[in-house]
This record gives sequence, structure tokens and C-alpha cells, in this order.
Amino acid sequence: MGLRLAVAAVFLALVATPSVAHEKFKIVGSVVKIHAEQIDVKAVDGATYEIDFLDGVPVTRNHKKVARTELRVGANVIVNALGHDMFDLEAVEVQLVD
Repeated sequence: MGLRLAVAAVFLALVATPSVAHEKFKIVGSVVKIHAEQIDVKAVDGATYEIDFLDGVPVTRNHKKVARTELRVGANVIVNALGHDMFDLEAVEVQLVD
């Protein structure tokens, strides 16, 4: 009985484990709002995306790292992000575009 219960518990744990795969996304647009840990970008498709923007995420211009303070509302950006879908995004890199 104990072995069956253990096997059943392992099976349920494996089945209930969510998929950890993330898809890659690239959002091109302009910054509409900057929060403490989030950036809102209005993309060229007209949609505004709320993207998690944690402290360690690099901000670059011409492939060179720049200060995070250079990121301002109205700036044109390319945001490389990972997520399950367009409503669950986490920035990997924010590129400032002139």
C-alpha cells in the first residue's frame, strides 16, 4: 500500500508540474510609462505591453550598456523578452533606438 501511494504521489507531482518553457518576444515601440519593476511599451502594432523590468536587466544603445536613467518616457525601444504569452513578459534586454 505504501509503495502504491508513493508512486501515485510522484506521478501526480510530475503531471501537476507546469511547463517552464518560455518563448522569446521582441517588442518594438516607445516607452509610455516606467514603474519600479515594470516598463509599459506602446508597440508599433498599437497595443501597449506591460513588461517586467527587474534591476539586473541591461539597457543598451548601439550595443553598449548605458545607465538605466537614460530610459525615459517617449524613448523608442526594442525590448527582448521571455514569457508564456504577450501578457506575461519579462525583459531580458532593453535597447534604446535613436
